[in-house]
Amino acid sequence: MASPPTKPSSPPLKRAKLSKGALYKPPTNEELNTLRETENLYRSNLFRMQMEELIGEVRVKETKKQLITKSLQELNDILTSLPSQEVDEITDPSWLPNDIKCPTSWDRSQVRGQMSFHKPASVKVVGSFLLDILTQPDLSIDLAVEMPQACRQPKDYLNFRYHHKRALYCAYLANQLRGHDLVESVNYCWKDANHMRPVVVLKLAGKNVKHIQVKLHPCLPESNFKKSRLLPSKSNIRKQWYTGKSEIEETFPATPCYNSSILADMSMESHLHSLYNAAVDFPGFKDGILLLKVWLRQRQLDKGAHSFSGFVMSMLVAYLLSKRVLNKLMSGYQVFRNTVHYLAGSDWTTHGITLCSDTSDKHLPALKDFHQHFDVVFLDSSGYLNFCADMTKATFQQVRHEANLAKVYLDTPAIDGFDSLFMMPVPFGRKFDHIFHLDNLGQLKESSKRFKQLEDPLLDHGGDRVKTCLPRLLALLHRGLGSRVDMIAVRLQEDKQWKISDDPPQPEDMGPLTFGLLLNQEFAGSVLERGPEANTPEAEEFQKFWGEGSELRRFQDGSICEAVVWPGQTAAEKRLICSHIIKHLCKIHAGISPDTLTYVGDQLDPILHQPVKGTPQPTPDSKPQDPSQDPHPGTGEEENMTLVQAYNEVCKDLRGLKGFPLVMTSVQGISPVLRYTEVFPPTPVQARKLVGKARIHGYIQVPVSNQPCPDWVPAVKVICQLEGSGKWPDDLAAIQRIKAAFHIRLGQLLHNQCKLVTSATPKYVDVLKEGYVFRVEVAHRREIGLLKETVTPDGMKVLRDNPQSLELEIRTVMLPRLTSTLHGLQQQHVPFSGTARLAKRWLCAQLLSNHVPDEAIDLLVAYLFLQPAPLTVPGSPLVGFLRFLHLLSSHDWQSTAVIINLNNEMQDSDYDEIRQHFTEQRSQLPPMFLATPTDKLNSVWTQKQPTAQILRRLLVLAKESLRVLMSQMMVVDTNVDFKQVFRPPLDLYDVVIHLRPKLVPRRGEVVDRSSGAPGQTSSMEGNLTEKSSQLPVVDFDPVSLYLKELESCHGDLALFFHDRHGGSFIAVLWNPNAFQPQPFKVLQAKGMMPQPSASTSKEVVVTPNVEAIIEDFKILGQGLVQSVEIRTEKWVI
Repeated sequence: MASPPTKPSSPPLKRAKLSKGALYKPPTNEELNTLRETENLYRSNLFRMQMEELIGEVRVKETKKQLITKSLQELNDILTSLPSQEVDEITDPSWLPNDIKCPTSWDRSQVRGQMSFHKPASVKVVGSFLLDILTQPDLSIDLAVEMPQACRQPKDYLNFRYHHKRALYCAYLANQLRGHDLVESVNYCWKDANHMRPVVVLKLAGKNVKHIQVKLHPCLPESNFKKSRLLPSKSNIRKQWYTGKSEIEETFPATPCYNSSILADMSMESHLHSLYNAAVDFPGFKDGILLLKVWLRQRQLDKGAHSFSGFVMSMLVAYLLSKRVLNKLMSGYQVFRNTVHYLAGSDWTTHGITLCSDTSDKHLPALKDFHQHFDVVFLDSSGYLNFCADMTKATFQQVRHEANLAKVYLDTPAIDGFDSLFMMPVPFGRKFDHIFHLDNLGQLKESSKRFKQLEDPLLDHGGDRVKTCLPRLLALLHRGLGSRVDMIAVRLQEDKQWKISDDPPQPEDMGPLTFGLLLNQEFAGSVLERGPEANTPEAEEFQKFWGEGSELRRFQDGSICEAVVWPGQTAAEKRLICSHIIKHLCKIHAGISPDTLTYVGDQLDPILHQPVKGTPQPTPDSKPQDPSQDPHPGTGEEENMTLVQAYNEVCKDLRGLKGFPLVMTSVQGISPVLRYTEVFPPTPVQARKLVGKARIHGYIQVPVSNQPCPDWVPAVKVICQLEGSGKWPDDLAAIQRIKAAFHIRLGQLLHNQCKLVTSATPKYVDVLKEGYVFRVEVAHRREIGLLKETVTPDGMKVLRDNPQSLELEIRTVMLPRLTSTLHGLQQQHVPFSGTARLAKRWLCAQLLSNHVPDEAIDLLVAYLFLQPAPLTVPGSPLVGFLRFLHLLSSHDWQSTAVIINLNNEMQDSDYDEIRQHFTEQRSQLPPMFLATPTDKLNSVWTQKQPTAQILRRLLVLAKESLRVLMSQMMVVDTNVDFKQVFRPPLDLYDVVIHLRPKLVPRRGEVVDRSSGAPGQTSSMEGNLTEKSSQLPVVDFDPVSLYLKELESCHGDLALFFHDRHGGSFIAVLWNPNAFQPQPFKVLQAKGMMPQPSASTSKEVVVTPNVEAIIEDFKILGQGLVQSVEIRTEKWVI
């Protein structure tokens, strides 16, 4: 036994004080290389650290790899010691237990008679695990299980013999492995949704390997069949045998996909060797592939049928290395960057690539031979196998599309490239502007008959009608939609597993086909499909393609052409033209009933439906509505355009006035409707035989008490900036009086020169034009400066912001600029309006009307269109709204500012300045910080609202609404209630104040409108025109006035929530902190009542008198309040 250590006799040495020069050492070569690489390759050091952290996060940890390796060794021991099983008649299913099924069903099979099952000839780990490029969290390890020689025969490549034996061997493995201590469960699934290639999926038992799956792939040795026998042009399925009809002529059709499925099982080990050789002495190889895999996974492109798998991506990196696009000195980031750049500029659909460098094989086919049989071509090192045999053109085009976007993110400093590339998911439902589902895939049986020359491809795919018909469906859609869409994609469904005791599913049973459309905004809404001139072969082909929809039309240039005209009287109807085209073509060419197509694009349109006050004016060349149907109600775009036209006329009238004392330097609107973001744009007032709602006071209508509230007529606000003049006084009161005189003069001139009905007040003048009321206010910039003037104690005059100056500056300077900018954004991106209006309607429906400023919502929606990464610009209001909800719920409001680069005015230095200011001053800035080119550091639009409490509530609501909507969109059900997310939950609130419906002026704007009630019933008849002598009741909303009184009187005790768009109640939430006992103070005694003190002191404490407060609610709203519902069971005060 060793003796214990003795204590040192001398005291420990003191650390010597180093000289100043010794504290700093020159950087090593490695550090210099790192610094140089960061400067030259990465956008910033932060970007590099994020990359390295991500790689470390997704790579399998060494301890876990050791546990997995140990489990795989145990599994290998089990597989290599499986008992043999002799079967006398393989067609008799009794050789398997009743609870074990063969994973593939065959109507016909040449595998019969005696068959022997033995342990695998070899078991080898293939795929990503050995190369250390397996990504977390989905850990799936592939084992190549070589079928023994006793199961193989020389002619097994014919007529699905190998595939049938492969499936039987899967059943043998499943039967032997189930119930083993190492295995928790055994299932089947198809490899890449190919029903000819089932695999056995093992879920390992044990806490340390709980979430790990092992897939057993039965395979063949590489030399099992001659590869020349499996060329894409060779025929290995006999049509007479397959159809069971000996009388048909044997034509020996090519079976390229069938042949590829056999070749793939023969090449697993050689592919692993190819990747291993590429990874030798190349550390960046593994890191680059990990980054590329994460990039693919976030875009849902790497798993399932037709996918661009991680294996294909790994082989692409090996190919680029062989072509010296990459070299072994490159880092993982360089590998990622160069691979993405290559993908963006390549096109494997026309110019395939190959890893094969050996041209001595005389049987080796050329690339053009593969292009004749496959949509996408990428050949392995043998030159015989196409890695992309099952990939569609749509998948490859989507990968190219994403690669082009990635190039932009990598090269644009304003975009957070790391988050856009690797952190933000790109789900199918938010990626595409419109999607549609084909549910009943059994209809593809009819489609396969209607599409020409599909017998041979159907045979090649083993009867899989989905894979056979999908390329034809895509080609049909591309031809029919043409320039209306930029891209058509198919959702890649991941391989679904099923129990070994269940019968195998059919390809048609694996779920609906979901297609996504990226719309081209310039052409998507075109109502006319112009064809060739009449009496030409092209015209006959056009007629044949479009069927009964084609008709002869004479055009303005005198030509007579075939054409198809689609319904499109309103903007909302035009958004559905793609739906009409898809359903029409699928019906006549594919035999697919329109009833089985679920098109998702207009499900939220009813939220924005305007009241129907007449038939919309048809668009030129648009197809008229069926007389038996109601006209499309529209979603407000036409009403908004009509109002903007009237506004332009008012601006023209104002600029053309003669005799006005000063020149108007600008005339700009500030109302949301002029930036196309008013939820329900005003319509021309319907007037006017009075029916008791309003009475005439001079020539102005005013409301009458104890009568139903007049219809809601908002004023469209306009700011007129006047030129500077030395005659402007320096006194604020004098300026106000001069402005009042200007308003009077302005009203007189508009009435006399333009024959308009006007009403002047000291602060504005109301003008009636074409049924709309415009509220014109004159402004002078000098007034803002005077409001800012403050005298210091030293007698110095300084300019400082104060609430009055800020309010005036926002109204007369910032709002006109914002309105003008967003008006321009709407001209560029038409869906901006619908997106913003849906966002505001949802916010109001959640009872947050008075807690979030309209301008903040407009800016957030603008951000989606200006910086849509990692997506493209929204092409429909629905997808724009989904992205708005995602932005609200996923953005880190505490640590990241939202920078809205309006008009592209910001430079990189501006972004740095804003981010630095935000980081340093975070505690003094509002919870929702929005920076714009003219408001970089203050976020004036959100200075007061929303509060941190409301923002948290908003995030919860947005997250749940997004979850519900996304699930509804991806479900094939025409009875889904999409209005669900617009109905607020009331169980949170303590008190609900119910209002009299007849006194709610905007009651027609509610989410759930009764079918018999119009949106806004008019109390009068006829139309108000410019010649009318009365102004309607303008901006009169007693509910909003009542709400302001409640907040003014009791805002410290409670929060008040209301839907300004017709809400018939006000919800109240008590502030628990306000109900804590407080010392009695005379000035704060209102609404308080004394409480017994818990302490021994004689100090009187008070708490709010809830009963008195509720009674106050009723008194303040006398006549308006119908009842007050008290929910005491919810109170936490």
